[in-house]
Amino acid sequence: MRGVAILMVCRHNICRSPLAEGILVHALKAHGMQRMVKVDSAGTHAGMAGQRTDERARKVARMFGVKLKRGRSRRVVAKDFEKFDYILAMDQDNYRDLLQMCPDEFVYKLALIRSFCPETEQPEIPDPFYGSVKGFENTYQLLDSAVTGLIDELPRNVLR
Repeated sequence: MRGVAILMVCRHNICRSPLAEGILVHALKAHGMQRMVKVDSAGTHAGMAGQRTDERARKVARMFGVKLKRGRSRRVVAKDFEKFDYILAMDQDNYRDLLQMCPDEFVYKLALIRSFCPETEQPEIPDPFYGSVKGFENTYQLLDSAVTGLIDELPRNVLR
C-alpha cells in the first residue's frame, strides 16, 4: 500500500502554507488517515527561509484546536517535484512560480488548493501577512473548506 504525499506552497512558507499543512494533518487524524498521507509545506521564495511560522497563524490555529509543527520555513527544492503527489499553491502567483520551477514531467502534480472547493467563488487564498488576526481567521476558514474537498478527492484505493 502506497501513501500520498502533499506539499502546501505559499510565497515564504510562514503564513498560509504552514497553516494549510496543520489543518490537513488535523483533518487526516480526525479521519484516521494520518499514516497514509505525508504532508509538508514550503515557499516559492527564499527571502524568509529559516523563519518560524507567523505568530498570528499559530494563534488562529490554536483557536481551532490545530497544532502547527515547530519547523522553520523552507523554499521549494527540485526534489519536491518528484517526491510529492500533490503540490498545492495558495494563489496564482505561487502557481506561476511553481510552473517555472517544475520539470515538465511533473506539472500534472500542480494545482491551486482552492480547486478542491467546487462551491468556491474565491479561487485563491489571500495572503494575510500585512493584515490583522481577522485576516488569518478568514484564511483558516478558506483553507479548512479546501482541505475538506481535498480529503474527499484523495484516491480511495491509496487510503484503504
